Amino acid sequence: MIKLHGASLSNYVNKVKLGILEKGLEYEQIRIAPSQEESFLKISPMGKIPVLEVDGRFIFESGAILEFLDTVYPQEPKLIPNDPWEAADVREITTMIETYIDLPARRIYIASTRGKEVQQSLVDEIHPILMKGVRALQRVVRFSPYIAGKTFTMADCSAFANLTVVDEELRKFYPNNHPLDSLKGWKEYVEFMKTKEGPAIIEKEKERLRKIIARAKVKVE
Repeated sequence: MIKLHGASLSNYVNKVKLGILEKGLEYEQIRIAPSQEESFLKISPMGKIPVLEVDGRFIFESGAILEFLDTVYPQEPKLIPNDPWEAADVREITTMIETYIDLPARRIYIASTRGKEVQQSLVDEIHPILMKGVRALQRVVRFSPYIAGKTFTMADCSAFANLTVVDEELRKFYPNNHPLDSLKGWKEYVEFMKTKEGPAIIEKEKERLRKIIARAKVKVE
């Protein structure tokens, strides 16, 4: 059986999980945090999650994991389209989301979720970077109804897992000028995706964990 190592609040664990769920694959999630322990570095050299385990062998990096699953389990939906131009579109959109939007946004929301103070200077610095990324993304997305076209792909795994977090976590920092508010079709896309089984499972699990964390925080305080 497929084993997915990683925590359910991780964007990139959820990116992989969406692909697994959409393909209807049986899997077991091994809930584990990133680690620099030598035993974990043997299966994930950077100590990051997710890690996929199949037949005692391990794959790290979410994109490599999804491409592996698409090759070994070629049933629909194809996460990477067979057409080389469509495949390139999917990879481009995925890269844009993760490099030009999620990566700079993480400089804010990772600190925030860990209870650290986020300086306004950083918020101001990141905003134009995010706006540039969103404007670029707008030029290539389709939302018809999926982000890269008519079928679910790896780009949707990345978009739903990453951009929903960016949307939620940065809302308090950009209440009136959130970069994703300028992405035409984004809000409708999210609502559409939430009607699907995989995204609904992801959202339900995230909400459950948030409530657990909130209760634990109240007890500590």
